[in-house]
Amino acid sequence: MKRIALSAIAAAVSLAGQTAFAETVYDCEIKVFTNNGWIAPRVIVMWNEEDKSARVYDRYVHKLVGEPLQVKVEQRNEVSYNLDWRVDDIPVSNARMSMDGLYAAVLNVQKNTLSVRNVRTGARGRGKCKVKQG
Repeated sequence: MKRIALSAIAAAVSLAGQTAFAETVYDCEIKVFTNNGWIAPRVIVMWNEEDKSARVYDRYVHKLVGEPLQVKVEQRNEVSYNLDWRVDDIPVSNARMSMDGLYAAVLNVQKNTLSVRNVRTGARGRGKCKVKQG
């Protein structure tokens, strides 16, 4: 099931990349430092160097939004950017309720790494990214 979801994510990013020129795609395999969910093991960041904007796509965005999500970007230093986004109504494990996921990440465009955390739950992860120039 995970492979199907990851294939769907890759296909959606490929289609999204066709419409958005000049994007660099960071396909990040995340080592998750929690076992209670909230952090996807794969996060894709579509970075537009021209206007310093970004979109993200992971399994939560795929399931609940259906397309890459625009994020708030703030330059952290010469090589890193803070990325913030929100995914509404993520089902909690008991499936009787949902919670909004507030995410903060740091994309390092020199080291090609992404650190991500869920602001509400404290769940976090970090990983290396494969880069495809747009």
